[in-house]
Amino acid sequence: MGTTAPRLARWHEDAGLPASLSLAGMSAIATILTRPLRAATWRELAYLLLGGVMAVVAFTVVVTGISTVASLLITLIGIPLFVGFAYVNRGLAWLERRRTSFLLGESVAGVYKPPARRGFVPLLKAVVTDSQTWKDLAWLIVVSMVGFAFAVTAVTLWATALYLLSYPLWWWIVPDAALPELGGDDRRPDTWGWAALAGAAGIVGILLTTWICAGLARVQALLARLLLAPSERQRLVGRVDELSRTRAVAADAQAAELQRIERDLHDGAQARLVAVSMDLGRAQEKLEDDPEGARRLVESAHEEARNAIVELRQLVAGIYPAVLADRGLDAALSSVAATSRVPVSLDVDLPARVPPAAEVAAYFVVAESIANVNKHSGAARADVRVRANGDELVVEVSDDGHGGADASTGTGLAGLAARVEALDGRLRVASPAGGPTVVRAEIPCAS
Repeated sequence: MGTTAPRLARWHEDAGLPASLSLAGMSAIATILTRPLRAATWRELAYLLLGGVMAVVAFTVVVTGISTVASLLITLIGIPLFVGFAYVNRGLAWLERRRTSFLLGESVAGVYKPPARRGFVPLLKAVVTDSQTWKDLAWLIVVSMVGFAFAVTAVTLWATALYLLSYPLWWWIVPDAALPELGGDDRRPDTWGWAALAGAAGIVGILLTTWICAGLARVQALLARLLLAPSERQRLVGRVDELSRTRAVAADAQAAELQRIERDLHDGAQARLVAVSMDLGRAQEKLEDDPEGARRLVESAHEEARNAIVELRQLVAGIYPAVLADRGLDAALSSVAATSRVPVSLDVDLPARVPPAAEVAAYFVVAESIANVNKHSGAARADVRVRANGDELVVEVSDDGHGGADASTGTGLAGLAARVEALDGRLRVASPAGGPTVVRAEIPCAS
């Protein structure tokens, strides 16, 4: 618009047009006349045509599914069929959300009620009581009618407009008797004037068709968003459920971590300190009668005390590394990379320190991932990238190993996922058989 306005102003002045014809009016006229050349026009046409295809599919699925489930619902077979029908509808609704997002230029998400626990009965209850299940079905019924009608309308309008636009060419090439009639009573344009008039009508028809199709596409997309996008209440309920789940997982992970710390203290440093106390007690008893034996016991106690200090430092580092608090994430990750048997390439680009909770989560994502690389991957090298992406801290650890890592099997990756999700972040693991493995964490870090 920055260069268009001066051009319109100069053209307005050079053409000697009246001042009452404002630049805004001219811009509106230009928008109307250039509508067929815009990419949005063809996107709307594609949306309407795909709606016609989806209408046929939706009609077939809905009619077949409802009739089959209704006829078998009085038997036990009908119940699992109903759940399967609901999930087929969810798949079609997912495609419709993608189609609607394609037109509106915004994401249309679906929020479904998760089962309270494992098992078929909780799954059935969640499906039946979830309002989005019925909204999906309602949309498929709507699109089976609206999508087909709008697609047929769009095809008819475009075919008519293009026929009229190309009529002068057909009139010139094809004999008069072979031309289709324009109206009843065997009336055909038989002069260049009539043919040109038909072509002009085609131009007007294309302009009108583009705007009519735009309106039809917009109406269908808004209906789709109304039924397929979650309501405000659904979003809030889904958010509360997600927060409850992540907080419960975080609480379980914290309890497990406390148990690990207690076990490490009891079996490690505490046992060594008890041994130190016993050695010192025995040394005290031998101090006068056996000074040499007392000296050996003191040396043994000293060695045990040193080992206890090392174990306590390792334990503290496993809770919150001192280098992370003192020198930041870059230095802490450098220490992780330096102690790895597999060569690690480290690339940290942070303009400033991020909140401590995000730093700790990022540190443990890298530390656990590198530990897995050393233990299980068979990799020759690993790469670590840390970036600030807006209000998110993005951590990516990749290796060239044999793959096969799975965060859903209750391994250390599951604990990392719980730690990241407790901060409303996301952890994704891509590790196909044969590799490579990529662990990507997106951690909110807004202060």
